Amino acid sequence: MIPFLDRFLESLLLGYSVRCHALASKRRGFTLVELLVVIAIIGVLLALLLPAVQQAREAARRMHCSNNLKQLGLALHNYVDTHARLPAFSRGFAGCSNGTPDNDEIKNANGLVALLPYIEQQNVYDQFNHEEAFAVFPSYHKAPGTVIGDPVTNGNAALSETVLDAFLCPSDNNPVKGRLKGTYYGPGGSYSAAATNYDFITDCGDEFSYCNGYVSSTSPDKRMFGADVNTKFAEVTDGISNTFMLGETTRYHVNGGAFAWAYRAHVMAGIDPYHGTNGSAGGINIWHQPFIHPTWQSPPFNPVRGRARSWWVAAASLHPGGCHFLMGDGSVHFVAETTDRSLLNQLSAMADGKVAALP
Repeated sequence: MIPFLDRFLESLLLGYSVRCHALASKRRGFTLVELLVVIAIIGVLLALLLPAVQQAREAARRMHCSNNLKQLGLALHNYVDTHARLPAFSRGFAGCSNGTPDNDEIKNANGLVALLPYIEQQNVYDQFNHEEAFAVFPSYHKAPGTVIGDPVTNGNAALSETVLDAFLCPSDNNPVKGRLKGTYYGPGGSYSAAATNYDFITDCGDEFSYCNGYVSSTSPDKRMFGADVNTKFAEVTDGISNTFMLGETTRYHVNGGAFAWAYRAHVMAGIDPYHGTNGSAGGINIWHQPFIHPTWQSPPFNPVRGRARSWWVAAASLHPGGCHFLMGDGSVHFVAETTDRSLLNQLSAMADGKVAALP
């Protein structure tokens, strides 16, 4: 009886296997045309999706950049709460043409260093020797005076190499390090400093031309920051909500390495979206300023987006259409590159009597 059942079950299984094989033999794979159609559809979908992904990524980067400036604005207000005034744009800057730095002491310190304790960088701040020079650039020390100490031996030059995310915009794909070295733009010795995407709003022409000139200036176009000067918010009579405090720039300047966060060197005179020395200069995202003669470079210079070619007025970013500015009240605004220069000037000046507002 049992052998009979075994043979019966075996025949059932064999029949089932034959039927499955017959069904499988009737199936066919995708044709070449069908595969090409599917691939084409996937390609179209990716082409439609990629710009949206890129826009979403840039929106996130732009938000991150805006938040960096908000944190710096909070740091500046906390600094004022502690010291009753803003930090100086620079201390002992030797890159100016006329006069001498404060007390004839050359230190080339950047006011951004004063904000370190307020952006959770107290440890870095404490390592600096604040009584001595932060940088020396012997190829372009224009101002007379005494260099106080040596940034190479006192450790300040080495600290300037520290990369701080708080000073960096993620949309800028230019290098953080590598531009700020040598005897024009470096801190001293063989050190290569880290750049910043954010800097104070100044009258760049005056900062470059006149040492300690901010103190005696009666210009109605004075900005909120100047060398060796600590402005009070009460002096911003146009209103702190209507006045630029910090601006955005790129980490690559064609004629000038970039801006270092730790020190001032040749042509590191801050951000000025309106350069009053020349009526055609200024603006936002101007990759080749009109006042820079095109034949200065051979072969002729071809502007590159993201690489500002201007010693001054370096208000720029790699965000499409404009760049960020921090107002005196701590708010951050994205300002279009099409904004009129006269409006930029009014927003930069702190007490010209022309109260302006962004559109």
